Amino acid sequence: MRRTESRSGAGEKWDDRAVSDVIAFILVFAIILSSVAVLSMTGFQAMEDYQETEQLRNAERAMTALSESFNDVIRYDGIEERKGELALREGTVTTGNSGTKLNVSVDGEPIGTKDGFSHLGNDAVDLGEFRYESGSDTIAYDGGAVLRESETGSVVLKDPHLKYSEETDTAMISLVKVDAVNRSIQSSSQLGFEITVTDRTSVVYTDADVAITLEDGPEAWERIVEREGWDSGHDDVDRVVITVVTVDVGQ
Repeated sequence: MRRTESRSGAGEKWDDRAVSDVIAFILVFAIILSSVAVLSMTGFQAMEDYQETEQLRNAERAMTALSESFNDVIRYDGIEERKGELALREGTVTTGNSGTKLNVSVDGEPIGTKDGFSHLGNDAVDLGEFRYESGSDTIAYDGGAVLRESETGSVVLKDPHLKYSEETDTAMISLVKVDAVNRSIQSSSQLGFEITVTDRTSVVYTDADVAITLEDGPEAWERIVEREGWDSGHDDVDRVVITVVTVDVGQ
């Protein structure tokens, strides 16, 4: 009679090894899938952050270029309108008649009380609003300057037309006041904008004290007026030229 040998021990070892291989394969596959998922998430986030950063940089360059064109209305008396374009790319452009407010005074009195500037009223000069928004960032054409505001503060991208020369003892203050319909425009395409002069006032004072302070607006304006001593004032200036050009903004 033939004896039947038992191989159950070897079979158990083989089954255990097979199970271990399957578990190892599952673990490796899970690690690979997790790594791919993590890399995909971080990669997409990095790509989105890069796109947002580039979009804002492009908006900065576009608004700065736009300001060069728009500021012709304060450089040249004969220019009554200027055009420019902005690529919004899902951003929003807002216009309005209320924005940064500057106290501009001559001999201690607001220029709104002076001949020629009575249309401004006795309060601060309101520079109005023309700004581009994307997320929490804003790039604004503000009185002739270009400013960028974010959650961390505001910076000057282009200086306004404010200048005091010790050599000639002359102060030049030129501001663009936006007086436009309150509206917001959102688009993914490139849009054209046009400013049209509705009022232009330029007055010359001699032997006058002149000062500019910020009543309401971004901190960047405080740095602007502090830089050349406008906030503390320039006393007994031989010649002061103040120009305020009021414009409407349309498409």
